[in-house]
Amino acid sequence: MRRYLPVGAAALVVVVLALVFANPVALDVLFFMLIYAVLGQGWNWISGYGGQVSFGHALFFGCGAYASAVFALHSLSPWLALVAGVAVALVLAVGIGLPCFTLRKHYFSIATIAVAAIGEIVVRNTDFLGGSSGIEMPIEPSSLANLQFSYKLPYVALALLLFVAVQAATLYFEDSRIGYYLRAIRANQDAAASVGIDGRRWKLVAFAGGACFCALAGSLYAQSTLFVDPESVLSLGISIAIALVGVVGGVGSVWGPALGAVIYIFLSKYVAALLGGSGRGIDLIIYGGLIVLVAAVRPGGLAGALAPLFRKRKLARRKLA
Repeated sequence: MRRYLPVGAAALVVVVLALVFANPVALDVLFFMLIYAVLGQGWNWISGYGGQVSFGHALFFGCGAYASAVFALHSLSPWLALVAGVAVALVLAVGIGLPCFTLRKHYFSIATIAVAAIGEIVVRNTDFLGGSSGIEMPIEPSSLANLQFSYKLPYVALALLLFVAVQAATLYFEDSRIGYYLRAIRANQDAAASVGIDGRRWKLVAFAGGACFCALAGSLYAQSTLFVDPESVLSLGISIAIALVGVVGGVGSVWGPALGAVIYIFLSKYVAALLGGSGRGIDLIIYGGLIVLVAAVRPGGLAGALAPLFRKRKLARRKLA
């Protein structure tokens, strides 16, 4: 249970920040930090622990977003949309994973790019899903039942609940049999197979689980913006951003995606706002430089850089005990 205490501490920090900086801009930044932390963790399950780097997780994010948008247009419950988005993401993850997990390394990555691109093209050419123009969701009375609110704080609270859930699930996942199997598969899939570990099966479980969390994040994103289109939820840029969050924070670690999300959203929101229209894209240049620096100095990401500090503290406590 001691391993779950940092999750509670992180949640408390977010609550304090949300109450202290209770203005729309700060709450919007907090909301997107939490959403990208969830997306990064969903990516981390297969790419960090399983060793299969995906560049198509925007497809699952889009499943949740479009499910909420379509349900809203037909005056259906947004809570049912959450379930529908997860169900569609789960089916797609299994359908994609079954053939694609026969591929290894960069071949799998290329396949995920192709599948996500096909998904975006299909949505752009489907009138039922709004085509390239997207879907503008109707404004409903502010309530939990409608998952619409007149201010940002409830959205941050819901995103925080989702973040706590994915972090707790990752902690359980990391120490479970599946976590050990996936690390063995990542190290050497052939050696793992020789002792009876079915690499395809367990990678599929991780892929599908991460996809479900990405879909939930997509639904919550759609409810907060009340507008979805292919560019905002299905583009390759979204998939790359999700992957970069995990890489900078530290792949195969519990807290890596959260650290990466904090840095990425801070740069993309605050730095871009400070620089104005004339500095558009400079935040991405800074983030790209940070990725190069992390890759050169700390290949394990920020979580890998901080890990020795926590190990020293644990050793010091044991000596005192």
